[in-house]
Amino acid sequence: MTRAILGAALTALLAMPAARAAELPSYPLVSTAGKAQAWLAPDLGELQFETGAQHTSAEAASATLGELSATIAALLAEHGVADADVDSAELAKKTVGLSKPAADGATTAYVLTRHYRVQVRDLARWPALVAALLATEHVDSLSVSFDRSDSEQLNRDLMRQAADDARANGTALARSFGRKLGPAMAITRGSLDKLTAPFVAQTGGGTPLPRAPATANYAVPPTIPFAQAVTAIFRLQ
Repeated sequence: MTRAILGAALTALLAMPAARAAELPSYPLVSTAGKAQAWLAPDLGELQFETGAQHTSAEAASATLGELSATIAALLAEHGVADADVDSAELAKKTVGLSKPAADGATTAYVLTRHYRVQVRDLARWPALVAALLATEHVDSLSVSFDRSDSEQLNRDLMRQAADDARANGTALARSFGRKLGPAMAITRGSLDKLTAPFVAQTGGGTPLPRAPATANYAVPPTIPFAQAVTAIFRLQ
């Protein structure tokens, strides 16, 4: 959606304090939005999950967590994940009360939790890897996401396309009022409400970016969305 801001002709200016109105430029402006998006097949996947151990002895809990970590490391290596693509860190170490005393009479237990973030570069191995993780005891909170290795260049290209779209929209809008589009006076990524130029009333809005389809069963989606949006304010000639 485009929003025209035509200098002092805006009705909104009548409600502005005099000090704020004085900040407005005397020349007319036009604001337009542009967007670009693409749905492409992913070539990278990311897994995040947790594993943990509980025992009345801190040493025993730590030893159990170490064994679980060794099992997970072996599983990841078996499915082609390099050590450099595995990031793990101890997430929590706390004590919890037991509903009833343990065999040794303890009323509290130590709980250790480790969080994993794993990048998978060969998605052909993804199904078997996910199945193996789901079958591993004490692997919880498994979540997945997908990306492309060329996403940075892709987003730069989409940004240029969104800018071209904003300029084309502005040109058409200006022409419909018998004016020509001048130079850009302000630019922001996303919607107009992110622009902080003092002469722009914040009106909100904007087009939401597309979302990737839900990955039930942790399957690799056929495509994932990439999108960029810009809003630019041009001077009218």
